[in-house]
Amino acid sequence: MPFTMFQSMPHQQKQDYCLSPSDSTMTEEFYSIRKQKQPKKNYSLVSKTRRGMRPMRSSVSLNRRNRHSTCSSVSSSCTVYSKSSLFEFGPKKDFIRELPYEIATDIISYLDATSLCSISTVSKSWYNVARCNEIWRKKAARWQLNIPQHISHYQLDWYHVYKQRHILDSRWNNGRVATHYLIGHIDSVYCLQFDKSKIITGSRDRTIKFWDLATYQCTQTLAGHEGSVLCLKYNDQIMVSGSSDTTIIVWNLKTFQPIMRLRGHTAGVLDVCFNEQYIISCSKDRTIRIWDITTGQLVKTILAHNGPVNAIQLFENKLVSASGDALIKMWDIRTGECLRKYEGHTRGLACVRYDGTKIVSGSNDKTIKVWNAETGECIMSCEGHTDLVRTLNFDQDRIVSASYDQSIRVWDIKTGTCLLNFQSGHTSWVFDVHFDSTRIVSASQDQRVLVMDFTFGLDTQFF
Repeated sequence: MPFTMFQSMPHQQKQDYCLSPSDSTMTEEFYSIRKQKQPKKNYSLVSKTRRGMRPMRSSVSLNRRNRHSTCSSVSSSCTVYSKSSLFEFGPKKDFIRELPYEIATDIISYLDATSLCSISTVSKSWYNVARCNEIWRKKAARWQLNIPQHISHYQLDWYHVYKQRHILDSRWNNGRVATHYLIGHIDSVYCLQFDKSKIITGSRDRTIKFWDLATYQCTQTLAGHEGSVLCLKYNDQIMVSGSSDTTIIVWNLKTFQPIMRLRGHTAGVLDVCFNEQYIISCSKDRTIRIWDITTGQLVKTILAHNGPVNAIQLFENKLVSASGDALIKMWDIRTGECLRKYEGHTRGLACVRYDGTKIVSGSNDKTIKVWNAETGECIMSCEGHTDLVRTLNFDQDRIVSASYDQSIRVWDIKTGTCLLNFQSGHTSWVFDVHFDSTRIVSASQDQRVLVMDFTFGLDTQFF
C-alpha cells in the first residue's frame, strides 16, 4: 500500500526493504545463493605444432650458429601468451574460500554495505563471509544505538540492526512517513513533549493531555490552569507547566496531581525548564525567574530583556534566552550574570535551543541562525520559511523547524541545506515541534497534533 505524506494510515504490515538507495534489494531474495560453477580445465602454456614433439635439450657445446638455429625452431614451435591471456585461461582459485575465515572477513570488512550485499551473491562461501556478524556490528557503530547494558553485542543480529537503521535513514532522506493525527483538544495546541511511549500536550482549552504513542489515544487529561497552557516540560517524576494565567504548576507524574503552584510573574509564562535544583521560567513581563524545585521559593529574578522573553534553554549552569527585542543572551543561573549577547537577527525571536556548544534560533525575520555559543559568531543562516519561525529543535545531524507559514522543514545542520519541506500537514500556524530519530511531532492552531512516523514496519527497539 503506498503511503501518502499527510494522511492517517492504518497499521501497516511489515515490509522488506533494501540496503541500496531503492527499497528492494536488501532482502533475503537478494541473498539467494548461486550454484558454484565447476572450475575450468587448466590449459597448457605451450601449444605443440606437431604430435610427438620432444622437449629440446640444451648443450653448452652448441656453437653460435646452432644456438641461433635452435632458438628459431623453439620460437616457431611455441605460442607465447600475454599476462591477460594467462589470467583468462590459467587456473582460478576462490581466495575467499581458501583463506581462513578470520582473514577473509577482515579483508572484506573494508567494503561498503552495498558492495557487501553484492558479493554475497557470488557463492555460498562468499555469502557466509559477507554475513559475518562482526562486520555488520562495525558498520552499525556509526550510529548512536540505545542497546540495554544487559544485552551483549554477541547476542544481536547486527545485519538486521544495520538494515533497519539504514532503511530508517533512507526514509529521512526521502521524506517517506506514515502520518497520524491526535484529535481531542477543542482549541489551539501550544506545546508538547514526547518520549518512546507517550506524548503530552498543552492547549488553549486550558487542559494538558496524555497520549499513548502505540494507540494514538488520549489516556489522561489534567485541568488546573485558569488560562491557556503555553509551555510544559517533564521528566520521570514531575511535569512543570506554564500558563497565560501567569502561574506555574508542578505536577506529580505518578499521581497526576499538582504538587505546588508558583506565583510571581505579572504576565503569561511563555517557557519553562528545570534541573535537579531549579525551575526556571520566562515571561511576557520581560523577566526570567529562578525557583527552588523543592520548596517552590523564588530564588532570583533577572530583568533579562527589553521585550517579552519568548524562549529559554538550560544546559548545566548556563541559560540561553531569546526575546522579542531581537537579542539572544547567555546567563549564569548561579549569579544571574549575563555572560554573552548574540546579535544578528533583524526582528524579534520566537524560539531558541542550546546544547552546550551550539545555539540555534528562529525569528520573525523568517530565518534560522546557528551560533557558536562560546565565541558568539553566527556560523550559518538558513532561509526558506516565508513567515515567522515559531519553533525548532536540533540534534547532531538535523534542525527541524516549524513556522506560521504552516510548513515543517528539515535542515542539514552542517550545510544549512533544506532537506525536507512538509507543507500540507497543518491547516494553520504551527506552534511547537519536536523530533527524535524515529518521528516528528508537531502542534498547531488547527487544534491537532500531527505525528509523522518514519518507522512503520521497522524494528526500532534500539533506535
